[in-house]
Amino acid sequence: MDVILVPGLWLDGSSWQDVAARLRAAGHVPHPLTLRGLTARTADRSGVMLADHVALIAGTIDQMGGPVALVGHAEACGIVHAAVNRRPERVARAFHVGGLPSADGTHVMTGFRATAHETPPALAERCAADHALASLRERQADGRTRGIDTLQRLTDDRRFRVPVTVVATEYTAADVRRWMDDDEDPARELVRVDDVTLVDLPAGRWPQIEQGAALAQLLLDALPLPSAQITPA
Repeated sequence: MDVILVPGLWLDGSSWQDVAARLRAAGHVPHPLTLRGLTARTADRSGVMLADHVALIAGTIDQMGGPVALVGHAEACGIVHAAVNRRPERVARAFHVGGLPSADGTHVMTGFRATAHETPPALAERCAADHALASLRERQADGRTRGIDTLQRLTDDRRFRVPVTVVATEYTAADVRRWMDDDEDPARELVRVDDVTLVDLPAGRWPQIEQGAALAQLLLDALPLPSAQITPA
């Protein structure tokens, strides 16, 4: 299967080197992407918008001959989810590694509601009582001023029929379940997805680098077996 790998902001496609090699060895075809303006820290990012990144992923899907798997990391999970919204009929499964799919009307860089630039009292109280939520908000808020900061716009409800695997790295699957039970961000979108699998992978901020073998195995466990290759006579 074609597997499109999208790194979080400030990483490029090479960050998937270990994972891609293991996917390839198992018979899949990895496609590590480098988002526009992220070829280097000094690259010109002026004018780069959410739509540019979503178009790149959607265009890559269009180049494939069949169903694809999408893998997003950290801040790129929202971008990957937007691409699922664009091509729901082409995505066999979406993986969100160390991040969550931002919902319609939220800031992609935060995964919280449109008021994410503020800290309303209710959210402050939740963060005070929920260390994992506070840590996630701090990490994502730290990135919002350094990259895309625009609202997610999702219109195709077929996105909810695409199976999703969330790989919890800096928080736990139990944390995500709790956020889903609350039916609030950052997991509000997951509540409406028909098929959600939550997996724990304790790792740092860059699991594809720090835990490449383990992450690749998680992907392989969820991907369909590659078609048997026919050996020429």
